[in-house]
Amino acid sequence: MSDAFAFMASGLFNLITDTSTLKQDKTVSISFDADNYENLLVKWLNELIYIFDTQRLVFCRFEVAVSSAFKLTAICFGQKVTADIPLHHCVKGATYHLLKVKKITGGYKLQVLLDI
Repeated sequence: MSDAFAFMASGLFNLITDTSTLKQDKTVSISFDADNYENLLVKWLNELIYIFDTQRLVFCRFEVAVSSAFKLTAICFGQKVTADIPLHHCVKGATYHLLKVKKITGGYKLQVLLDI
């Protein structure tokens, strides 16, 4: 589950910019819980969008731990947005529409619809 949440965060920021060229000189620690994995996923992505909007940080690497008690802790690595970082899409938020968190053979399948 932890890897799946990290992949979702990576996908989010790859919509925003090309993360392959980002420095990792800023870190942000995040910790919270929810009452299920679906709410935890939406809360996680919306927290990242909030940090992007308010602190102008973009992330390219995530160390995420998700517990069976629906608690998430993460360290996000990235940098401040500068004039030389092209921004591709403005993501407004993660929604509950078509949201799915499903256990499959070998891991989990997550689906979330982003409001762009």
